[in-house]
Amino acid sequence: MKKSARHTVLLIASFTAANAIACRGVSGNNGGQANTNTVYLNRDLSTRNLSQWTHLDYGLGSDKGSNNSVVGYLWYHSSVRGRNAVGMTATPTAHASPAGNSDSVYLWDPSHYWNYKPYEIWLRTSVMFPSAATISTVGAKGEQPFQPTTGDWNWFLEFHNDSSPLPSCAKEYANVAFDVKTDDRVQSGVVGTQNVRMAVRIMGGDDCAPNMVWVNGPPLVWDHWYEMLLRIKWDPRDGIFEWYLDNFNTPYYSNLRIPTLYTRPAGYVSPSYTSLTLTNYRWHAPWAATIYFGPLAVSSTPSSVRHAF
Repeated sequence: MKKSARHTVLLIASFTAANAIACRGVSGNNGGQANTNTVYLNRDLSTRNLSQWTHLDYGLGSDKGSNNSVVGYLWYHSSVRGRNAVGMTATPTAHASPAGNSDSVYLWDPSHYWNYKPYEIWLRTSVMFPSAATISTVGAKGEQPFQPTTGDWNWFLEFHNDSSPLPSCAKEYANVAFDVKTDDRVQSGVVGTQNVRMAVRIMGGDDCAPNMVWVNGPPLVWDHWYEMLLRIKWDPRDGIFEWYLDNFNTPYYSNLRIPTLYTRPAGYVSPSYTSLTLTNYRWHAPWAATIYFGPLAVSSTPSSVRHAF
């Protein structure tokens, strides 16, 4: 098959997949709009293991290996400072992502209809960055205190853009990506220590010249359960992004008109859609580091997501 023909087949397949996602949303949810109080996704850890997540990646590729592979680690915990949790440990040999010079482990779900325009979703979860004191009390095999790498490559929650074929000019990264960021000069194999803080990057709009917004969060506090609530409307122009942090009544950051999906030229799937990943994804480093996550839910309203677990 000629290259041009193969490209056409790929585009048709991508359009088919995108249309299927959109149509499932239309047929199952009142013409593409969310039903009232619909819980789309609930990873409350009530199974007392990680079986609620569709895909697990210990750093060997999706659904390959286990904690016994001694690469990266994904552990269920019945109590980390009082709550069910997932421990996600990146090591120098864990490579869930093919990106060069990186270490990573993933828990991820494929794209769902609510990851697509025009849905508005609410996500609730919690995250902790453990110190040696917490690890000494509850740490499982392979878990180690959290130490960030330098710069802005310590990702821990992403809504990643879809993997449809892209034009050569594309500059797409995850549409929503939470991070631990430092002001250190980026150096390989060095722990970041300067102005360590949470942050989030929001991207969308023209995929060849995307809009990018960085939001700095507070200085990082180790051993603290950060309570997080997100409001996201998926739209390449008139999207919404709100981040509530330890206070579900007032947003830490709010933008009621921000691109949250990509638009692409004619002949490509447009707008883009996303999939949800919990991750410990960093620059390559010679040490292991752990992040803890509490239960997670995605819903159509703030009320239903607050009561999901």
